[in-house]
Amino acid sequence: MSIYLENYWPLYSEFIQATEELKYRNIPLGLMVNFYQLIDDELRSEMGSTTFRQKLKHPGIDEQQEIQPFFERQLSPLYQPVKSKLEGKILINLDYIRISEKTIREHFSGDQAMILSRSRATELYGIPNIYSLDYKEDSRSVSEELIRQAARIFAAYTNHPAFSNTFFCQTFIQRIPAIIDAIEMVCNLYQQIPVAAVMVGTTEDVVSRALAVVAGMKGIPTVCLQHGILMGEEAFMPVFTSYIGIYGQVEQDWYRERGVAAEQIVITGHPRYDDIFTAEPAAKKTFRETYGLDPHKITLLFATGPALDETKVRELLTELAAQPRFQLLIKPHPWELSKKRIALYTELASIYANIHVVTDKKADTRALIMHSDAMVATVSTVALEGLLFGKPVFVYNFIQANREYLYYEALERYTGKEPSELTRIITRYYASNLEKMNYRAVKNRFLEQAYQIRHSGRLLADLLHALIHGRATL
Repeated sequence: MSIYLENYWPLYSEFIQATEELKYRNIPLGLMVNFYQLIDDELRSEMGSTTFRQKLKHPGIDEQQEIQPFFERQLSPLYQPVKSKLEGKILINLDYIRISEKTIREHFSGDQAMILSRSRATELYGIPNIYSLDYKEDSRSVSEELIRQAARIFAAYTNHPAFSNTFFCQTFIQRIPAIIDAIEMVCNLYQQIPVAAVMVGTTEDVVSRALAVVAGMKGIPTVCLQHGILMGEEAFMPVFTSYIGIYGQVEQDWYRERGVAAEQIVITGHPRYDDIFTAEPAAKKTFRETYGLDPHKITLLFATGPALDETKVRELLTELAAQPRFQLLIKPHPWELSKKRIALYTELASIYANIHVVTDKKADTRALIMHSDAMVATVSTVALEGLLFGKPVFVYNFIQANREYLYYEALERYTGKEPSELTRIITRYYASNLEKMNYRAVKNRFLEQAYQIRHSGRLLADLLHALIHGRATL
């Protein structure tokens, strides 16, 4: 664990304890905020110091395995035992669920399920839709009093690294109205509509977290899906739902190391990947024409991301472009496209005829993967998609961060931190059948631990029905 994370969890636990009296409907507001979003660059830098811990007075987490147990102690007085055979249907929160219409239609029916969304449509994907804002009520007076209470709590601290930090305090206070609105909306919804089980795509956003916490208070079973590969652990911990549906053994070990009970963890995969195993590619000729690709060259799809070391990215792209056998199709990350941070890629495309940049924000990433010969990708979920499509994927770890990202470490030499090293590996792969055989063996070992589920939609539907009918496991 990095120094930053060694300090993050004690600070989070101290925040929970400092704000424990700040509640709405008996729910501590400190549990409802996305804590890492309260941390600005100044505080983040301070948390990278080995002496930061000395500035905390009442941290409740000392070791990695204490993370989930600490939060269980906060939640257990609120939560009822999970009940089965409740009246009602499965509630699917559409925000962040990332399940295709095809998969929803195939595994969930209107007789058994309903969707919660911000759409006014009465039906989505053939299933009844609940418009979330119909259950919202005016809670401004309550929010105003809680804001005053929060301000008094922070004012009592002087020279505290977080509670005296203006950004930290203001961001939390500004989010109180949204937290109250979410709790009130969910309480009203559960009171008016029978719900037997709940599925959410994450608990990072306040509505999904409220759905999980209030359901826990009513004994309604809940399942949270894994919304991407394990990158920032702050986005995956703590666990608020009865169960978490994870990708594979990698995540099972990871959650257990952080104190999550084995019975809460279920390997379900994610329905977002189900379509990969049945996808039919469009005509390759049309694809080549769209991007001006040479049918006689090896097409490497280069997937990027934010917070990369630009010098290393430039070096890797330049070294690969210098080899006539390759042509590179660069797929910038959506964040880079929205912020217009693609100057490096367009500059290199103007220099090298075998570099092409995908600038269309609506470009189908999976179509790009299917039509490419291989992928060169940053440490991201898209690299896993490439592996599931059966493509050779070479992972570059050029992320500038306050921790190590080790998810693809089991790919051995096919992931690396140095451009020249990766260039040699990619070149060797295309020059040696022995190297290709070795890569396949490494990739297969990786996927055995990372992802083996081909019908996640079906597994999740079975899990939810099992919970409803009193069977705690599949």
